[in-house]
Amino acid sequence: MTLRLRSLMPFWVMAVVAMTVWLTTLIWRQWGPALVINVTPSAPQGFYRLIRYPEPEYRRGMYVVFPVPESVQQLVYGRHWLKVGVPLLKEIQGLAGDRICIREGRIEINDHLIGPVFLADRTGQALPQIKGCFTVPPGDFFAANSTFPQSFDGRYFGALPLSIVQAEARPLWTF
Repeated sequence: MTLRLRSLMPFWVMAVVAMTVWLTTLIWRQWGPALVINVTPSAPQGFYRLIRYPEPEYRRGMYVVFPVPESVQQLVYGRHWLKVGVPLLKEIQGLAGDRICIREGRIEINDHLIGPVFLADRTGQALPQIKGCFTVPPGDFFAANSTFPQSFDGRYFGALPLSIVQAEARPLWTF
């Protein structure tokens, strides 16, 4: 009789573990905060908590999550920089009225150097090019990461409507 109980022990342990995982997932989806994991080097890698705001409350310096713009989806997904459907996580560097200048291989926002603009990616494939200066229109934002020069961001696709921002991505644990 003891032999039979011992042989069923792994089954019961697995059943309890499975039930615990299922319940934790169910509870987290219902009451836990929304999270995103950033694994790309263009922003600090790690776990971020998503916080939704009305459009006027987004500010410069916030990391935000938004879908890959349609104009560059084929490039981003085709070069496997992200899996299809994974949003971008970038920093808001410019808002309405800010002046963006992309010239001579660099980007400036309000006459402040942000970083370089490359002609090609690491594999030598061409990147989209924006040249000249423009002012971010009302209701738009300009996303750029100044800490990682190779970031694929607004320097290649321009300003975007604030309405596409899904949430602020506030770092919980980065490495």
